Amino acid sequence: MIERHIDYMQVSVLKPEGDCAAMDIVPALQFYKRGYRDTLGLRYYYGNPNPKVKKSLCIASGAALQNCRDKGLDDNYMLNSMLEQDGKFSRLDLAVTEYIEKDLVTVEDVEAWFKRGLVESPLCSGGAEKLQSIEPDKEDILETLYIGDLNKRGTRGIFRAYDKGVEFELPEHLITRLELENRGEVAHACAERIARDDNLAGNFRTRFNVKHHDFDRLMDSEIVKPMRGKAKPKPEAEIEMDRRWKWLMDSVAPAMKEAIEFDEKRGFGRSRPFNFAVAAGLKWADKVDLLDTSD
Repeated sequence: MIERHIDYMQVSVLKPEGDCAAMDIVPALQFYKRGYRDTLGLRYYYGNPNPKVKKSLCIASGAALQNCRDKGLDDNYMLNSMLEQDGKFSRLDLAVTEYIEKDLVTVEDVEAWFKRGLVESPLCSGGAEKLQSIEPDKEDILETLYIGDLNKRGTRGIFRAYDKGVEFELPEHLITRLELENRGEVAHACAERIARDDNLAGNFRTRFNVKHHDFDRLMDSEIVKPMRGKAKPKPEAEIEMDRRWKWLMDSVAPAMKEAIEFDEKRGFGRSRPFNFAVAAGLKWADKVDLLDTSD
């Protein structure tokens, strides 16, 4: 048996705090002052000190989303419901779980796919790490395999394959789960596509695909190609560069301006900013008056 569903979502939504009056109060998250939980387990957080944050942060765990499905609110419904509240997704986890019947993809199979170069994903550039259990007089058991950079998981996401039977204290090789954790703009674009076409597996393959017949069997869907034009998501390299430019503009540029003004007030000239520009690869630096900080 194979199950395919969303296992986690984090999304900012326009939901008045007054709507949470009858909900249970839960501890607040970092950067938020108040938290609530509804009867299905969805959590809402308010009180971010940043005045630009006008929305509530909604978090739906795997258990909460299963509660929704048990009530007839499937994943597609939940995604569209959040988008209708002007939702902006910052995390979306896709899960494919196989329970042994005739066949079973194992964590060892995924490791072999990676080693053979069969995995097609931008996450591969971050390498792979594995978690094993070690017991005396027994072979090591591969429990979890991560593909992606764990140090950058908060911005780029991660892929993981693990033996889910371990959670239930079952023997190994009975239940295997593959999870794709999407973050930032990638998560939001994925949420919009699944809300539109209700194809979780195809969208899983959009960012993480394997050239192997067993993976084809697990997904049972072709890759969903991003739409061209406005709805087309940015490539991850472009997203990363956008973040870098934002950091340069928000942090480095003000510091650079202060350093230049310091040098000029003390008569040091502009040799240091000139050398900085050359080191940064700005080839035009020797052809123009670099900066004019005068009023």
